[in-house]
Amino acid sequence: MNDASMDRRTWLASAAMALGLLLSYGTLAVQGMMYLLPQQIGRRGRKLFAGRLVDYRVGGVRTFLDLEGNDILVKRDDNGLKAFSSVCPHLGCRVHWVDAEKHFFCPCHRGVFDETGIAISGPPADGGQRLSEVPLDVDKDGGVVYIEVKDIKRS
Repeated sequence: MNDASMDRRTWLASAAMALGLLLSYGTLAVQGMMYLLPQQIGRRGRKLFAGRLVDYRVGGVRTFLDLEGNDILVKRDDNGLKAFSSVCPHLGCRVHWVDAEKHFFCPCHRGVFDETGIAISGPPADGGQRLSEVPLDVDKDGGVVYIEVKDIKRS
């Protein structure tokens, strides 16, 4: 009887030790992932006021800044509004709207993007790239436009 209770104690002690090790290594793994991927974990967004829908003319583009100081280009066409990042996907230069030619232009390598953000000439077109779309929301009742942007990175 004494030998059986010793076996049970040994088993329970081993199980408790294994559970403690498993929990501590699991916690260490989670903390390591949060250190390696801090921007993906806990980064949230917010909506920024981008004017009223009636202030946007069809065919025109308005420029706004996100929380990190990057331009957001909001274009209105017959189908509604679309927002694009001004960062060229080729090398990260700043794209701007050329109203006379109705396209987005990147001055670094003469990249041209059509009204929908698809590259039609230059190195971005050769790479099959397009401008990144930025989510936006239009409050139909009030006619208010909001751009959805990411919060500022925290150090």
